[in-house]
Amino acid sequence: MTKLKDGVAERPRDSNLDFVRVVACLAVVLLHVSARPIYMQDELSAWGWLLGNVVSSLTHWCVPVFVMLSAVLILGSSKTTYPHMLKSRVPRMLAVLFISSVIYALWMKYFQHDFVWANFLNAVVMGQPYYHLHFFYLIIGLYLIAPPLSQMVVQMEEKDLRNAVVATSIITMATFAWSTFSRTYTPNGGSFSWSYISYFLLGYYLYKFRPDLPYGMITLVGYLCTVFGTMALAYGMGNTYTWKLYFYSYFSPTVFAMAIGVWGLSLQIAGKLKIPALTKLAPLTLLVYIVHPIFMELLRSQYGKVSALLMKPLIEVPLTFVLTTALAFLLAHLLYKINFVRRLF
Repeated sequence: MTKLKDGVAERPRDSNLDFVRVVACLAVVLLHVSARPIYMQDELSAWGWLLGNVVSSLTHWCVPVFVMLSAVLILGSSKTTYPHMLKSRVPRMLAVLFISSVIYALWMKYFQHDFVWANFLNAVVMGQPYYHLHFFYLIIGLYLIAPPLSQMVVQMEEKDLRNAVVATSIITMATFAWSTFSRTYTPNGGSFSWSYISYFLLGYYLYKFRPDLPYGMITLVGYLCTVFGTMALAYGMGNTYTWKLYFYSYFSPTVFAMAIGVWGLSLQIAGKLKIPALTKLAPLTLLVYIVHPIFMELLRSQYGKVSALLMKPLIEVPLTFVLTTALAFLLAHLLYKINFVRRLF
């Protein structure tokens, strides 16, 4: 039963969201694992690149869905006030970002042997101390935007909120497409979050009103358009084309479609499947998100010592995905036993 506090609904914990969280986490790992063949177009056969494209196109909804999950947990809650955000959520996420940045600074210095203070500090300001840590910048920004949005959405009728979702999504897609193809897109740590407001509202809307949409068809169409759109840009415009991976971007129409489709499908599947392990795995996903690149890069550094065949995409992608996922969850499980880690992450 939904509880009320000061006239604002407080939702009970929904175990179906654990399924969405774990699936999105797996997609993040697969996204990063499958990126290698995509960026090696000149060095691989057409089939090797195609394999990377087919796999990678499955995954780019992952960060948007994590943002949508955050919206479900934050928007409409009585705790979503500036005092709570500034005393609890924002400091916690800043601590996570700081610790993660230090870890990857050490990683770059002692494993990659490619660390320059000036470059690192510039990357911190630009919102990417390491390539996947931009997520914390956008979440911190959304936390700062959330209180007024939270008050707004609980007072809106379904039609008005739907229109707001449609409008912000169209504006986001249009402005991103223009800045992409005019080569004026210059994101930084302070501006990441603004473009994700559309996903923030989208997640809350889909969860609260549960529109009856053909989620499977939306996912399939979004996926196929991503695959063939990326092929068209990569081979039609050439390997040096700056935005050949436009359809992978989080604000392309195809990724918006897949985020909607995967969200709906995941909740439908979660309602039919009861997997007890999800309650154990879901709390580990933040740690897995942070540490998985370390295992991915460690594994790849060792493959050549065993056999050159292990670096072929058909073998390397599934092998690295399975091993990286297993090792990252194992480490997260061990770390989660530490009280400080459990409270922070």
